[in-house]
Amino acid sequence: MDRRRLRGFIALAEELHFGRAAARSNITQPALSQQLRQLEEELQIELVQRTKRRVALTRAGEAFVIECRKIVASMDHAVHLVREVERGMSGQIVVGATAPALYIGLPAMIKRYKDLMPGIQVLVRECTTTVQESALRSGEIDVSICHPPLEDATLACIEIARMPFDVVMSDANPLAARDRLYLRDLAGESFIVFARAIAPNMYDIVIAMCREAGFSPKVILEASPAQSIVGMAACGVGIGLIASQMQHFPHPMAVFRSLTGTAPMLTLGAAHRGGTPPIAVQRFVEVAVEVGRKLS
Repeated sequence: MDRRRLRGFIALAEELHFGRAAARSNITQPALSQQLRQLEEELQIELVQRTKRRVALTRAGEAFVIECRKIVASMDHAVHLVREVERGMSGQIVVGATAPALYIGLPAMIKRYKDLMPGIQVLVRECTTTVQESALRSGEIDVSICHPPLEDATLACIEIARMPFDVVMSDANPLAARDRLYLRDLAGESFIVFARAIAPNMYDIVIAMCREAGFSPKVILEASPAQSIVGMAACGVGIGLIASQMQHFPHPMAVFRSLTGTAPMLTLGAAHRGGTPPIAVQRFVEVAVEVGRKLS
């Protein structure tokens, strides 16, 4: 049903005068009369009774104008909604995040993003970097907070933060008595590390750095999230690698030590499908970069 005709009819129903209704609708009086005829022909119902002295709505016209106001309001809302979505001011985005990213940086990102984009609903999915790459390609998620480097070069990914891994160990471990540790000092230890599935390339980089330090790490356990690594280390199972002091979960039988010199790094990145992303995704990546600077 033509929106202009409905608006013209509403104006006529409220003014009960063709001249004033035509002026209000920014059309000529003959054009308004033609619109009314077309509307009545379409409905096959008389909406207006008109004589030389007065204009009045029929009973059908009185009922129809009520519905016309609802229809036009709904149309206006639909137009406003799609324009807001196009401008990135309305809608939703789905964000994928690894367990470490979910704890370390994502809450601050979402808080800042909602301040800037209050009309966008943010949904969160926890998944590994590998799963995120697949989900980005399929469109299941719109943006990911992952651990670069990524394996899929067709995805756009920007590194937003780098944080050194610290060592967590049982307070009974002889290394706990030392204030300064180098990576080579860990050569004789059993390692508890994050699962390779969380970030395959970053995992391989950590192993390669140990080999450059002169030893091949004895990985006896892959664990996630960080609380599990801390708990296992406190049990004396081995030493763990924990990134960011935000993940130094206190335990009475665990101690944390920084690594002096060259140390493996936890990387955080923001990724999306290649090409120019929607405005809502662009804004989230910008926020991720802003928050990431404070984490490094």
